[in-house]
Amino acid sequence: MSVVAKLLRFLPNSQFFSENKSVQIKQLYYDVVINVLKPLHNGCADKIDPICAKQSLVRIGVVYDLLYACLHTGEWHAVPVEEREVFTIVCYLRIIYMLICSNESTETLENAIYIADIGIMLGRNVNVFVDGNECDLLTSVASVLSKSKADKRNDEPPLKKLKIDDNCSTTDTHDIPVMFRPSMQYFGSEHYEKREPLLLRGIIDDWPAMQKWHDPNYLVGLAGERTVPVEMGSQYSSEDWSQRLVKFKDFIVDNLNIDGSEKPNQNRAYLAQHELFDQIPELRKDIHVPDYIGGTDVNPRIKAWLGPKGTISPLHTDPSHNLLCQVFGSKTIILASPEDTPNLYPHEHFILANTSRVDMRNVDYDQFPLVRAVRLRRLVLRRGEVLYIPPGWWHYVESLAPSFSVSFWFD
Repeated sequence: MSVVAKLLRFLPNSQFFSENKSVQIKQLYYDVVINVLKPLHNGCADKIDPICAKQSLVRIGVVYDLLYACLHTGEWHAVPVEEREVFTIVCYLRIIYMLICSNESTETLENAIYIADIGIMLGRNVNVFVDGNECDLLTSVASVLSKSKADKRNDEPPLKKLKIDDNCSTTDTHDIPVMFRPSMQYFGSEHYEKREPLLLRGIIDDWPAMQKWHDPNYLVGLAGERTVPVEMGSQYSSEDWSQRLVKFKDFIVDNLNIDGSEKPNQNRAYLAQHELFDQIPELRKDIHVPDYIGGTDVNPRIKAWLGPKGTISPLHTDPSHNLLCQVFGSKTIILASPEDTPNLYPHEHFILANTSRVDMRNVDYDQFPLVRAVRLRRLVLRRGEVLYIPPGWWHYVESLAPSFSVSFWFD
C-alpha cells in the first residue's frame, strides 16, 4: 500500500468539513480546502492529473503560509483555536499533495514529517475515526510517515550506548526524606497535603524506559526523523538563550552520544519541558503514570527533559505538584521553601516572576545578602529515583551527566 493510501485512511468525511466552523473562519480557507478535497474524497488520488495536483499543492501552500504567519503574530494565548485547528487540517492536506506530486520520494517523506510535527506543535488536536477507533489526525500521520521513512533508511553504524549507574548510592546524603514505595495514604497525608518534598525510590523500576532509553539507537529508531524544539545556551533566564527546531536524531547524536564531557554553553542543546509523549505516542508506551498521582488528577501534564551534562534550569517555582522521574543520568537539585520567596530575589518582569535572579552555582552574597537566611536543601537525583516537588517550592536543577527526566505535573 502506498504512503498516500495509508494517510487517506485518516481523511475526515465530507460532513466534517461542511460543518466545521474552523474551516469556515475565512472564505479563502474554506474554498481552497473544499476544492483540494474533492479528488481525495472520490477515492482516486492515484489518478489525479499531475498538473491539477501541483495546482492544489500551490493553493494549499498559500493557505499554510498565511496561517503560519497568523499563528506567529501577537501573543500565543490570544491565537483563536479555530485558526489552530484549520492549520492542522491544512498541514494534513499539504502532506498528501506533497507526496502525490513527488511520487513519495525520500526527501519528500522527510519534509512531510517536518510539516506534521509543525502542525502538532502549532495546531490543535483533530480527532478522526479509523476502523471504529478514535485517533489524533497528525500524530497518526506522523507515525505512518516515520515508519515509511525508516523502511527506506540506509544502514548506519550504531551509536554507542550511554553509561548508566545501576544503583543509587546508599551513602548519598539528602536534606529531604527518602522513602522506598511509601503507601499512597502516607504520601497523601504527610507530603501531598502538607506540601513537603520527598525522594521516592522503587516506583518506576518497571518502566520499559528504564531498560530502553539509555540506548540512543532505540530513540533514533523510534523517533529519529521527528522535529523537536530545543533550548540553546546556558539557561532560559540568560541572554545567550534561544530556541531552535531540530531533528530528534541530530539532537541525540550531537548531545547524547558523547563521553559525558560538558559542552560549551553556546553549543549545548536541551529538550526541556516539552510534551514529547503527546507528539510521539510510541515513547509514551514506555512510561506509566505513578499511582501517587491517580487519586488527585487523572490527566497529569507529562513533560520531557533530555540533554547533555551541564544543562541547567535556574532556581524557579511551578504552580503544580510535580513528580520528577529520573530515567537515566543524574542531577543536582537545590530546593527552597515558598516561605523563602522574599529572600530569593525573583525577577521583576512578569514573564520571569517565578524565577530567581540568584545564580545558585556561585551565589553573590554581596548582591543578594538575604539568601544567607534561606535554608537550601540539596540532593542528587539518580537513575530510578523520583522527586516530589510541591507547588511553589523553589528548585534549581543541573545535569551531572547526559540525562533523561520525565515530569508529571498534577493538581
